[in-house]
Amino acid sequence: MDKITEKLWDDNEEAFIKLLQIPSTYDKETVSDRMPFGRKVFDALTYMKDVLNKNGFDVKEYGNMAISADFGDGPDGERIDIVSHLDVVEPGDGWTYPPFAAVKKDGRIIGRGTQDMKSGAWLTFLAVKHLRDSGLISKRKLRLVYGSDEERTMDDMKAYVKEAGLPAFAFTPDGTFPITVGEKGAVMFVIRGDIGKDITLEAGIQVNVIPPHAHAFIKGADFDTLERACREAETDAELIREDGGITVKTRGTAAHASRPEEGHSALTDLLHILAVYTCDSLFKRLYTFFSDPYGRNGGFGFDIPPMGKLTVSLGTLEIKDGKLLGKVDCRYPMGVTAEELYEIIKGYFYDLGVTVPYVDRPSLADSESPFVKALALAYRDVTGKEAQMKITGGVSYSKVFGNSVNFGPVLEGDPFVAHEKDEYLITDSMKTALRIYIESIRRLSEITDV
Repeated sequence: MDKITEKLWDDNEEAFIKLLQIPSTYDKETVSDRMPFGRKVFDALTYMKDVLNKNGFDVKEYGNMAISADFGDGPDGERIDIVSHLDVVEPGDGWTYPPFAAVKKDGRIIGRGTQDMKSGAWLTFLAVKHLRDSGLISKRKLRLVYGSDEERTMDDMKAYVKEAGLPAFAFTPDGTFPITVGEKGAVMFVIRGDIGKDITLEAGIQVNVIPPHAHAFIKGADFDTLERACREAETDAELIREDGGITVKTRGTAAHASRPEEGHSALTDLLHILAVYTCDSLFKRLYTFFSDPYGRNGGFGFDIPPMGKLTVSLGTLEIKDGKLLGKVDCRYPMGVTAEELYEIIKGYFYDLGVTVPYVDRPSLADSESPFVKALALAYRDVTGKEAQMKITGGVSYSKVFGNSVNFGPVLEGDPFVAHEKDEYLITDSMKTALRIYIESIRRLSEITDV
């Protein structure tokens, strides 16, 4: 099997590199009926469609939002879906190499989307292709599904499910091995209001990323006083004298909002400085609420088994012409509801408007199902390790499908750097992941007693 996966990867690596080089971020300026999420994401979906067609798969389209390709026969309601997304988050700043160059170096491929999640999308395609080409007769229908707006709305997969119906089981290769059977709930709060401050502020990349940079222009600021505020806040910042005021810049470390321990928010650092400098109640409350990523300072400190701690991050904030607009990412365990959290944050920011444009409830799959057991056995056979069942704060397509798990492609022990600068995959690890997917899909194809 090692030689088979080596060849399978090597023969198809160049085509995979081309997929990575498509900057498939949401592009508002080119949104149309033909391209619901913009040209860049549409280009990636079109590329994957062409790859599938060239490899002998019949491709079905779903409103220019998603595509699918089937292998094997059987009733639609008994099929197994393998679901991936081709969109990626904005790359942000600070990359060693251009984020969409897909540079190969020291056994790695560096680029946005390498882990999240074009590698998983590609590996599962290769696994199904290999099994088909090897003459496997699947005892149920297996379906590769590719969407294009997972990082924002998941409207792509909702449209797919509305037309195709739910499968008997699904997995998405959109995280880390072994098996994620549960995901915390996800809710986005938007806070906005007229604050009348002589401050302009901009921070963050997008709501589900810990802000790696933030800056504010304070009109008429005193340099020495602002410098003292930085010291009092124990925060490093760059102060730049400008005409009519001072710009304050802070730097942090980007990470996925569901894993705040892996990053550091430049925005909360900046809010701390502003709170000290202005003595303003709103800045103090913004800093206090969001300085603890587990919500304990603002009444969000829920830690409920089996899902554990709530996380909260002010992902983006803009203040312009006296108006404030912020977007908050929150991942919450079973045992508390988005409605309860809304009442808490609305009361805390009583002088701002709070809305809830997005909610996904917590999800938990049956770890004893024959489908999950098949994945666990395949994982053990390839790696020699028992497959531990995990619960995370991530949000994947599993939430749309319900009876679904998250399965790879990042191996245990390898760094998980999705959404970070210099995101990369380890080529040898991907070859191991490919072996896992081949064995897993083979086992899934043989399940008949469900």
